[in-house]
Amino acid sequence: MIRFFWKYRYYNLFIIFLTFILSVFSLKNLKVFFESERIIELSNVEKDIIDKSLDDKNLILVGLEFSDSLSYESLVLIKSQLKLLDQNKNIQTHQSIFNEKEIIYSSFVPITISLLDISSKKKYLQSLEKIKKLNSNFITKDFKNLLFVIKCKDLNSENDKEDLLKFLESHFTKYNSKNIFSTGQIKSEIYMQENVVNEMIYFTISSFILCSLILWFYVRNIYLVSINIISIVLSILFSFNLSNFLFGGIELVMIIIPAVIFIITISDYMHLLNSNQKFRNRFRLFRSQMQYIGKPVFLTSATTAIGFLSFTFVGFDPLMRFGLITTISIFISLFIIVTLYSLCVDLNYIKRKHEVNSVNKIIIFFSSIKKYQFPILLVFILLSFLGLFNISINNFLTDEINKKSPLYKEISYFDNIFGGIKPVTFNASNNISLSQLKNEISANDLNIDFIYNENERVVVKSRMKDKGTIKSNIIYDNILKKFDLKIGGVGFLFDKISNQLTKEVLLGLVFAILVIGVFFVVFNNFNLNYFVVSLIPNVIPLITCLGLLSFSDFYFSLSNAFIFAIVFGLIVDDSIHIISAYSNCRRRNLSIEESINFCKKNTFQAVIKTTIVIIVSLLPLLFSEFKSISQLAYITIISAIVAIVFDLIYLPKLLKRYIK
Repeated sequence: MIRFFWKYRYYNLFIIFLTFILSVFSLKNLKVFFESERIIELSNVEKDIIDKSLDDKNLILVGLEFSDSLSYESLVLIKSQLKLLDQNKNIQTHQSIFNEKEIIYSSFVPITISLLDISSKKKYLQSLEKIKKLNSNFITKDFKNLLFVIKCKDLNSENDKEDLLKFLESHFTKYNSKNIFSTGQIKSEIYMQENVVNEMIYFTISSFILCSLILWFYVRNIYLVSINIISIVLSILFSFNLSNFLFGGIELVMIIIPAVIFIITISDYMHLLNSNQKFRNRFRLFRSQMQYIGKPVFLTSATTAIGFLSFTFVGFDPLMRFGLITTISIFISLFIIVTLYSLCVDLNYIKRKHEVNSVNKIIIFFSSIKKYQFPILLVFILLSFLGLFNISINNFLTDEINKKSPLYKEISYFDNIFGGIKPVTFNASNNISLSQLKNEISANDLNIDFIYNENERVVVKSRMKDKGTIKSNIIYDNILKKFDLKIGGVGFLFDKISNQLTKEVLLGLVFAILVIGVFFVVFNNFNLNYFVVSLIPNVIPLITCLGLLSFSDFYFSLSNAFIFAIVFGLIVDDSIHIISAYSNCRRRNLSIEESINFCKKNTFQAVIKTTIVIIVSLLPLLFSEFKSISQLAYITIISAIVAIVFDLIYLPKLLKRYIK
């Protein structure tokens, strides 16, 4: 294989270049999938409930905030404009205070009354008292906020959805409100698709700049810096093109692929450049690096791929696709790196290793704090126990969105003012006590939008706040204990399935950890000691990070559970290089102390450089609007810092004890 990469390096370069050209043209219309129905279809409830729940995606909520209480004249003006909504071909129905009715249960027969009557100013004043007494789901008691629930139809294309949103924005602007808020799955999908690509471009460019600067500081060679950046660009482009080719677009979860590619490529590249050997023959230099560094690089790629492959065992298409694409991308990235590295050697870009005083100072610093190794280890252990004992699983609809996001602020408006955005449907027989059901629904902090009869059953369409799956499931259970009915809606099915999927991802992580340990044992002639040595330096940093996060309001969710599987696959790289370097030295009959000293003088430097470059490159991602990206950044940074402390202080001791 080494001879193949050297002999056919220019052929491989031509293949990479040709694929690059094809990829550029095929990614012009990249589609981002944001289909929550694929989550709820995993639920084991009746198909009829699922099908009806999927209709919730056609709901759009529009909220109007006014500076002053709405006057009689203002309400008359607004009502006169509502007929334009009826004329729009994509609007099926709309519900608001203007057609809201309340059922009054007297001692004889129920009476239906309209809450708002603006046929005259006198009746308007009477309506004010009526609304204050009976409460409305569509106007606040201070008459400063209005809610419109719009049910859409025939939205067969992205253009139809965008045109409808533009129409609604233009229409409600005429009402002279202070602020206009809107939300719904349609808007969320369009918002995500527009912002995901823009943010990926922005943060990728920012990371490129920081990565280039820090690489230049370490290698002082513009050619090597440029080639590393080129390899990252090519790997990212090929990853998205592969997903586009296989699945017709990328999943929302794949927005973190650029960050993953950054980490993998930089790590492999920095280790390949870590050489003090001098060869006049360029092939001998290439072969030497491939034998001593290339094998650990392949091993790190394989172990990282195992982490991502664990996602393919989760019964959820987006994560399965993400795992498959990223696994293939890891080896594509490795192919590109080795090919470009062979060209660097052939063109004589590889010079003598540039010594950096700051790296040596870091190594000296770690040597100086070894006298505190037991207190430091005790802190790690305590944090690990804290992390394990505080594990909680919860899921919110807004988990993917940071609180500073405009989309989150709009959703929060409906949560705080109009009872939430999460659709929940109650389906009961006609002989149920509707008044008792309504009271129970309201008592559990749900807002009712529609009540209608369908096939001799009563259907109650409601919304609830984004309370999280734990609290929401308690509410569902309480209602089901009191009434014989069926619950549906996107919100209910999301609560029912998301925690289960989160647990599956975490179980996949545990499985991946065990497989990596076994992989190490097999790779090292079935030496069982490698199972302990390979896992301890990587599991403890991960659990320690979890302990640090437990001081915040961190919880496992579908949005972040897979991040820990990714981070484990990434932080394992540095320990593999140290273990491999030590094992190679022992095979060359160097003593244990000589082997450890070799690692300190050579491998430790590459590990420190790699960690610093990765941390600096991830800094822009901390400010991402999408929580999975920002969480990937700070979880990786925390874990990488803890991992390097463990690798430089405790891993040598483990090697001395277990690998003789």
